[in-house]
Amino acid sequence: MRRRGFGLRRLFQRNTGELADNPNIPPALQHAHELMRLGYYGEAASAFEELASAAADRQGPRAPFLFIQAGRARIMSGKNQAGMAHLRHGLELFAASGRYPQLYRAGTRLIEELQARHLTKEAQEIAGLIQHNASASAESPTQRYPDPAKVSLPTHCPSCGGPLRADEVEWIDPLSAECSFCGSPVRADL
Repeated sequence: MRRRGFGLRRLFQRNTGELADNPNIPPALQHAHELMRLGYYGEAASAFEELASAAADRQGPRAPFLFIQAGRARIMSGKNQAGMAHLRHGLELFAASGRYPQLYRAGTRLIEELQARHLTKEAQEIAGLIQHNASASAESPTQRYPDPAKVSLPTHCPSCGGPLRADEVEWIDPLSAECSFCGSPVRADL
């Protein structure tokens, strides 16, 4: 039995030279990011849902990011209701584990993305979730990150292919960040 999309990895690597095999990164994670980048949103959503569920079962710290990515993919595939369920779940996992700065940063980004897609009601729902956790968020320490005018991260993680955003990653030091999806260190450019 042949898996759908199996040849996409080799085609993508052959055409771009990106995402060399890294034995420490789950191939399923790399594959899910490739599907997302290539516009196969339904398949990407399914892949991220499997990864997110497995991470949540292990109580892994990456589970919220994976649920949020599954939600993004579902919304991009036109399944807004299913997408919103994943977005809410990812943000609620941040709140349940006391990771309020991540909840705020991810939630703020999601509001912008939803508004850009003219999903006003959905954006208001995410804003309400952030507001509900605002008092706890104000009490938690905030992370400082380098000035984006002075350093820049690659747009995607060289190990797993996940999107990198300077204001959403955890910074290890002033020039190194940790990928939210795979935990690999990523060096910023000056």
